Amino acid sequence: MKKIVVLFVFILFGELTATAQLFRKIHSLNDSSEHNLAFRIESTSFIKNNEYFNDFSKGYTGIGFFIKPSIEYYFTKNTKAIAGVYLLKYSGIDDFTQAIPLFSIQHKLNKNLEMIFGSLYGSLNHQLEESLYCFDRYYQDNVEYGLQFLYNSAKIKSDLWLNWEEFIFTNSPYQEELVFGNTTNITVYQSKKIQVNLPIQLLIAHKGGQIDASPDPVSSIVNGMSGLKINYQLGSFKTLSFEPLFFIYEGMTLPESGINSQSFKSGNAIYLKGHYNSKNLHAMLGYWKANKFIAPRGEYLFQSVSDWNPDFSQEERELITAKLEFNKQISNSINLVLKADAYYDMQNQDFAHALSLYLIIDESFFISKINARK
Repeated sequence: MKKIVVLFVFILFGELTATAQLFRKIHSLNDSSEHNLAFRIESTSFIKNNEYFNDFSKGYTGIGFFIKPSIEYYFTKNTKAIAGVYLLKYSGIDDFTQAIPLFSIQHKLNKNLEMIFGSLYGSLNHQLEESLYCFDRYYQDNVEYGLQFLYNSAKIKSDLWLNWEEFIFTNSPYQEELVFGNTTNITVYQSKKIQVNLPIQLLIAHKGGQIDASPDPVSSIVNGMSGLKINYQLGSFKTLSFEPLFFIYEGMTLPESGINSQSFKSGNAIYLKGHYNSKNLHAMLGYWKANKFIAPRGEYLFQSVSDWNPDFSQEERELITAKLEFNKQISNSINLVLKADAYYDMQNQDFAHALSLYLIIDESFFISKINARK
């Protein structure tokens, strides 16, 4: 009965569009914007209720907003600077939880390749699988700093980045932390109705350093994914897709016990997913089977370890997953997104689910064209 009620509420949203792209905010360089000065406002108000009652992850409710006001200036048609601030505010807390300055230089190296130095197009922009990157990090840990290369051609789309999470000085009491990642999507076949893509994802998380004073041991964890994504065009706005995906986990340098140790040194998983996309709806049904799989930045419902109990582990994992996503476009720059996620643990007979609502704003205002001094 609950599922029927939820579906009915979704249908009331009427004419909708695809939602996935709304959480990704990559602003490529515009050839006609040389010497333009503009103001951009990006914001997401959110409420996400995770009803999780299991040994792998505890449920909670996240409610609040984040906002990114910024100034953009084009030095040339191929180079722009972005300066702003990221502010995260949870409802029920008087102060901002995060206030982080933003600055980046974005430069087009050639017609297909752009480089970003500073604050990156991070978080969900990387398009990592949920088992490798938890969706809630979209508002919990949105800002990334480092170096990024974005490649976009007719056949290949790739995102290569280095996110420097923790910088150290000599005798810092904590370890250096960084993440190297790559997501690449290659179109290997395309016809009028069918498209076959080869997705490749790699994530390497490292803790260590040579100049810190931390007694914690060095650790490096590698996660990878590949498989196929087969799309079948049903109509102008309707597609069916099937994704057989294979995941790996490898603890390259892990201590035997204590901080930075893991219950398992290597593992793997398969994820079979079917999608239906239309102008009104995105729906997904999936089957996940894992053996000793660990991904420190992923959703822990998929993993063989717990995000809150370091003494708990379970080698084999088997889940049925389902998702419904909807978008109501309020204006060209404002969208309302409703999501429902379900995870059924077949071995432990546990049902976890989440409902969330997002109000997303992304608007740019032209200020002036500035004549640079010669």
